[in-house]
Amino acid sequence: MFRALILALCLATTAQAQAADWEDLGVTDGVKVERKVVPTSDFIAFRGEKLIDLPIGQLVAWLLDDPRSVEWVDLQFLSREIRRLDENNKVIHQGFALPWPISDRDYVMRETAAYDDEAKVFTLYLISVVDPAVPERDDFVRAEVMRTFWRLTVREGGQTFVEVEVLTDPKGHLPVWIVNMIQKDWPHLTINGLERHTRANPVAAHPQVATW
Repeated sequence: MFRALILALCLATTAQAQAADWEDLGVTDGVKVERKVVPTSDFIAFRGEKLIDLPIGQLVAWLLDDPRSVEWVDLQFLSREIRRLDENNKVIHQGFALPWPISDRDYVMRETAAYDDEAKVFTLYLISVVDPAVPERDDFVRAEVMRTFWRLTVREGGQTFVEVEVLTDPKGHLPVWIVNMIQKDWPHLTINGLERHTRANPVAAHPQVATW
């Protein structure tokens, strides 16, 4: 009993410390935005969260439709599946248009979908990988995803709590302040893009979360 109590207290303290690391930047267009200084990087992590009055099944369906993510993801103009590794893992290639005179960036990433049926939480993890099928190109700067994920949680009344966190290194010769400025806006623009797109284009619920 004593050991269990100590463990619970340690976990609670760790959670509070992690939460305290995030700096509240306020609410932008209905999305709560936060940032966190990462000791191992010059770049700042940003996250956004919003309670959306849409069922999780439709939102997950659009999140996993990589070719059409260009219709709602901020700055994105290229998204394609390179290969499927298994049911929940695939390699994707995405491109993002940055303001002139900054060169466009592309990413090669492993995308992993995770389903927690008990908690009714869907998580989509993205991490950069090297893949011979997608060599670097002269018209892009190959950037690196250091930590990016989506997390969707079922809430009462058919609502969905949506979170996204992003930490990337765009590589190339860019002032850090420009990178952080661009990434600060990405969470709220992209979460709201997903919401608008789903409302305008209702689809069948993704089968793995259809009963949630």
